[in-house]
Amino acid sequence: MKLARNILIVDDEAAWLRTLSITLNRLVPEAIIDSCVDSRQVMSRLAGADYALVLLDLTMPFHSGEQLLDSIRSESPNTRVIIVTGVNEVDTAVRCIKNGAYDYFIKTDDVEDLANTVRRALEVVGLERNYHRIKERFLSRTLAEPQAFNNILTCEPALLDQFRYLEAVAYSPEPILLIGEAGTGKNEFAKSCHQLYSPDAPFVTINLAGLSSETIELKLCGRMSLQQDPSVKSQAGLLHQVGEGVLYLNEINALPLDAQARILDIIEQREYSPIGSDQIYPVNCKILASTQIDLLPLNQQGKFRKDLLYRLRTHKINLPPLRYRQLDIAMLINHFIQLAAEEIGTDAPLQPRELAQQISGYKFPGNLHELKGMVFDAVSRSNGIQLNISPFMEAIKEHKELNGDTPDNLVFPQSLPTLSEMNRALIEEALNRTAHNQTAAAQMLGISQSALSRRITKDK
Repeated sequence: MKLARNILIVDDEAAWLRTLSITLNRLVPEAIIDSCVDSRQVMSRLAGADYALVLLDLTMPFHSGEQLLDSIRSESPNTRVIIVTGVNEVDTAVRCIKNGAYDYFIKTDDVEDLANTVRRALEVVGLERNYHRIKERFLSRTLAEPQAFNNILTCEPALLDQFRYLEAVAYSPEPILLIGEAGTGKNEFAKSCHQLYSPDAPFVTINLAGLSSETIELKLCGRMSLQQDPSVKSQAGLLHQVGEGVLYLNEINALPLDAQARILDIIEQREYSPIGSDQIYPVNCKILASTQIDLLPLNQQGKFRKDLLYRLRTHKINLPPLRYRQLDIAMLINHFIQLAAEEIGTDAPLQPRELAQQISGYKFPGNLHELKGMVFDAVSRSNGIQLNISPFMEAIKEHKELNGDTPDNLVFPQSLPTLSEMNRALIEEALNRTAHNQTAAAQMLGISQSALSRRITKDK
């Protein structure tokens, strides 16, 4: 069950069952309500479906509520039980709580208090199931649905851990926050979450950058036409369009302050009303958000609400920049070579064996977008046999010059080093820049690999 929202109401009074079902449908619209009037059917109903919560009467024919409470806690320990009864006895209430009931309500109590307790119980069940799912996935070190990540190429252990974490939390009722620089693959992770959560339901994206609060509310909640103003047309919002799918809020760091309260309300209440309407509709979708910058400093600057920040950070995934994915560079280059060759309509050139090492020290400020652009340019300049590496070298040179990393003249210390010390320093720098690949370092120094090897051995 995705959002741990199935509820079974058990009571032998059919009229009360109908009344409570209608009331909870109104006050907890995200829940799916079932009812049972015969206490003998309760355990078979629980065995045949995944219920997060049971609302249970105490006084019923055949099986009492306390008997059913013991059976449910024994055979369905992941299901919570709330007693809703006409029996107003302190001893009975204490006994039920001790035997595992989540809460105890009298039928004459405020129904809104019951609805709030139901919502909290659903959240508790969701968090408990989420914890167990995360624990199982990380202990097994495997993916249950690896096909959901076919759109992401990696062999980096840190990123594979994020796969397992996303698979574990994809069904959580809480939002997921994707954090990473531009081009680190946040959109692809969002698509993977959609494949895990609801591949047959819609995947809807909204980029929040540059949008006003009014535009955001209109896009999300939609608008109902006004009788007094026929020029105002009805418009379905994204929350309606997405249904039980995934809603992806891209660049949530750009969300205006006054719109943040609206987003928080949607997340917490799991409901919304279109502009111009008092009708309340449930929010049944999974909500993802992404940001290029850490939201905590924004909160400290007064630009991002603390309550929304911590709701979004319940499940957060930090995507590493490309400069920390050295194991993936060669594989990604080959992937982009194939894409470029198909798009340009040419034979795919071979990647030079040393290319990945030659560019390993480059920071890739544009991450995957930048690498893809380099490869497409390189393929367009290639002869169809071997990949032209000029675009890579040019980009690296331009970036160094832009950042002042390559001064025109060498800067020496006040006390000049000896030739032997300079020799060692040059060799160490070349090895560091090439991840200790002697062949690439020798090319950088303008000597043969065997000559470099001799110099290294001699210095030792």
